[in-house]
Amino acid sequence: DGIHVGRSSGVNITDSTIGTGDDCVSLGDGSKQVSITNVVCGPGHGISIGSLGRYKNEEPVVGVFVRNCTLINTLTGVRVKSWPSATTGAATDVHFDDITMRNVTSPIVIDQKNYCPSI
Repeated sequence: DGIHVGRSSGVNITDSTIGTGDDCVSLGDGSKQVSITNVVCGPGHGISIGSLGRYKNEEPVVGVFVRNCTLINTLTGVRVKSWPSATTGAATDVHFDDITMRNVTSPIVIDQKNYCPSI
């Protein structure tokens, strides 16, 4: 991942260009009040919340604001992903505004069943 945030509050990711071949930005459990603004992402997997629900006692993801971002040549655009048979994990108060996507295979993905199906 280009930037991974977990168990942190009040994080601002701004005015950045990220191309990793993996998630440009990923938010793990316990990410709270995270703002991602004016980020250009690609190539890679886009901007992701999760994966959630792999471990017991995960903290929820709360208050995610993705604004004025551009995704270019990515597999996914914006996504929320959880492990199969997850018994924990939650994401609430999530906002995606003014997202531009060019050559994005799957623009919006909410994957609660097939993420890492072989595990």
